[in-house]
Amino acid sequence: MNPNPNKLYVGNLPFSMAREQLMEEFSKAGTVVDATIIVNKYTGRSKGFGFVEMSTPEEATAAHEMFHGKEVGGRVLIVNEARPETPRDEAGAPMEAPTDEEAPAADAEEAAVEEEAPKDEEA
Repeated sequence: MNPNPNKLYVGNLPFSMAREQLMEEFSKAGTVVDATIIVNKYTGRSKGFGFVEMSTPEEATAAHEMFHGKEVGGRVLIVNEARPETPRDEAGAPMEAPTDEEAPAADAEEAAVEEEAPKDEEA
């Protein structure tokens, strides 16, 4: 479940679209709290998607209905409820937490290694 039902993912944006244009377009469906266009961190070029946060869940629904499938700047927009951000490592790969089933197995392996360790015996 999305912790912020007012936030929308907007995909297939024109690469030339600026944040202000995105806010202006979505303001036709209600009050836009914030808008972000995701850019390549090295080139600064738009990746063609972003996020728009509306002021209420009703306005977010209205924006979805109004803009999903609508052509803007020669591209057909994809608008969906945003999903929570996935934690990622420095390389950008998703970080996976061990499942409940994996955690005890790791503890058991460590215990087995400790038991096999040679003991210092004086001769």
